[in-house]
Amino acid sequence: MGSQLSGQNSGGLTVLYIYSGDVPAFDVAVLDLLGPHHTLTVIPVSPQERASARQTVAHLRQAGMHARLPGSRYYRDGQRLRNIIMNSDAIYLMGGNTFDYLAYAMQVGLFDIIGAFEAAGGVVLAESAGSIILSPTIATALIPTTCPDEQFIELPAYRGMGRLPFHVSPHFEPAAPVAGQELLELQTLATLTQCPVWVLQDGEGLVLEGDAVIDSVGQPHQLLPGDGAVLSDADTWAPEWALADVVAH
Repeated sequence: MGSQLSGQNSGGLTVLYIYSGDVPAFDVAVLDLLGPHHTLTVIPVSPQERASARQTVAHLRQAGMHARLPGSRYYRDGQRLRNIIMNSDAIYLMGGNTFDYLAYAMQVGLFDIIGAFEAAGGVVLAESAGSIILSPTIATALIPTTCPDEQFIELPAYRGMGRLPFHVSPHFEPAAPVAGQELLELQTLATLTQCPVWVLQDGEGLVLEGDAVIDSVGQPHQLLPGDGAVLSDADTWAPEWALADVVAH
């Protein structure tokens, strides 16, 4: 893809960055986009996830960003959360347990807030679970089955924001003995849900303008529906919701 990493937005559409692990080139691009005077608010997986959120803030500050983590009371109430987000230039959706993140997003109305934030010109950075909850569903929290997130909380639904027109599968390790099986499962997910899957190794990432991928770091791989073999026993290793056609639903 052509180089868009300066962060410039020529078409007036919202720019979104998807990280798999650390992507230093994105840090540079975001700084270039936001300028020296900006506020970046970290959105934790839940108000209780303060320790990991502080680590994320420290990392972002080391990269030169003016990252902040307001007190937990600001994350427990939807209106307070909306206020701190709408008074930010960028937000960072961090990694963690995807099921917990989706539960929190539902509780505080995070997806509506993100929609309003982007409409006002805000920039979204999303890492790992933070990008999965932006997908049509959180199916890649369970697929591939070699490294699923643990589910500690019951959810009424497993739909994500739908901000991304594809699934995201971060932290792929091509040299792992199970890599071939993982790709088969992810291809099955793409075909059965009629929704592409972007597979990213750590250090790789995607840049979106609106809902179109306009650039990338590394060599992320896109699996398209119908482009490969489908495992016939999918219903034995994935729940029905994870494999449902996202277009039909």
